[in-house]
Amino acid sequence: MLLYSLSIICSAQEIKIEGIVSFDIKNNKYVSVQVNDTLKKFRDMAKLTKKWDSYPELAKNKRYVTHTYSTGFFSISAKPSDSLFFSSLTYVTQKFAVSDLIKRNEINILLQPEPCIPYVECIQEKPSKFYVFIGKKIDIKYEKGPNYCDVIFIHGFNGEYKSEYKIEKNIYGNYQKDTINFAATDEYGIPNFSKYENVLLFVREYCGQLYHEKYQYFDLYKVKNGKWASPGNPYKYEKNVKEKIIQAQKIKFDDSVWFDITKLSPNQIESEYPSEYYKITNNKAIPIRGTYVDDLVKIKKNGVLKSRNIELE
Repeated sequence: MLLYSLSIICSAQEIKIEGIVSFDIKNNKYVSVQVNDTLKKFRDMAKLTKKWDSYPELAKNKRYVTHTYSTGFFSISAKPSDSLFFSSLTYVTQKFAVSDLIKRNEINILLQPEPCIPYVECIQEKPSKFYVFIGKKIDIKYEKGPNYCDVIFIHGFNGEYKSEYKIEKNIYGNYQKDTINFAATDEYGIPNFSKYENVLLFVREYCGQLYHEKYQYFDLYKVKNGKWASPGNPYKYEKNVKEKIIQAQKIKFDDSVWFDITKLSPNQIESEYPSEYYKITNNKAIPIRGTYVDDLVKIKKNGVLKSRNIELE
């Protein structure tokens, strides 16, 4: 259980709440104090608008969120009409109205731990099935995972991105349905493949569940000949491969395929859209070279998949 001891400093315009967090040293010490649950509200809105640019700055803004020091001390300001949210990993978040807090000289807040369940590890060494397909995004959303007993997750991440994709074309494994549902994990946030409408995806089956092969994908776009291809350097996601056998080809992508470079510096443009693969005109990077799906699969087959002991027949 976590115990909060708070003091309140009032001024004419705002209220500063300072306190010490007491906690069981065996449990998680990280405690977040937020005004009006601002970060969660922003995340929910960003999922709809796809605008995440201001999130890093918002997360550092002391006006909306703070965290306890190693000693347990915290300090945050808020208006009487605001609410404070206290949260910590594996504990139930609690909400308190500032108008109620200012009526007390000393406040103790007790957070109840979430109930935990035993963790059963999947000990299957290799995937029972493996699928490679061209997918079109239908939906992807984050779901918090169960609170497992005596399990510590990297970066405190305990959840999955539930992903639903329409299968435009089976490449390997011949998945039998028109749509596929799988889980994806990424310690740094929403998986990068979700930024694109059409992608070449790699999905494995372990212990009866489908999972995205971590970090493995290619963004795909229509070509005028009806095929799919990924623009730019074919090894853009396989930079550690020593023998780069596959070469990008001259490809006529659909006229709708271009990238806005208005906000990029010259160095960024050259780094992200090198002239070998893109034509730069009117603040657009238009792909002129790319790689077809069959060669993209070969790159993964001889690269990351091989290093992970996954063999494609």
